[in-house]
Amino acid sequence: MIKSLALGLTASMLMVAAPSAQTPPVKTPPSKAPSAAAPTPAPPAAPMGPPRAFPGYTQPEVGAAACRVVSQTQVMCTIPSMVAGRYMARASGTSTAQGEGAAQALVITVGGRACGRVDRRPTKENPWTTGPKTLVGDCEFVVVTDRPLQVIATYGDAKATKDARGPTLKIDRLPWDGVMSANMTAPEQPQ
Repeated sequence: MIKSLALGLTASMLMVAAPSAQTPPVKTPPSKAPSAAAPTPAPPAAPMGPPRAFPGYTQPEVGAAACRVVSQTQVMCTIPSMVAGRYMARASGTSTAQGEGAAQALVITVGGRACGRVDRRPTKENPWTTGPKTLVGDCEFVVVTDRPLQVIATYGDAKATKDARGPTLKIDRLPWDGVMSANMTAPEQPQ
């Protein structure tokens, strides 16, 4: 339902943004045409909060009170209901190496969707055999939710000792830039 809502809203926004077939094009008189040397004005700053297409929704701060450490391997923050907007989740996990072969991994999920994974796997050129290291991962996401939504960071290590305080997770609001989705792929490249 959320996907169809997002697609419908995207289509609606595109239809609203497209000029009407009945609207005549605006012509600039030759004497008022901008010169090639005139600087282009900077676009206005992106506003905070959802666009008018989402009436009744807000984009609140998700502060520390909305987050809790579940265990030494997991931390969770809850985004409240009726939220639409862009956010950035930053998670971290700290461990102290206990010898050769120490490694770390961090996964961030938003709702039931995995945002991504960050790994530290030392090599011979860059070993990690002693001392603490902190692994950090960022996840930028756009949400439109009627219900509370959980953002979870899961942290693991090997041949290392986790920090007793567990992983960290912080969520910051980002300005709304109007982009609902963007993905990049790498198709087969010509040789």
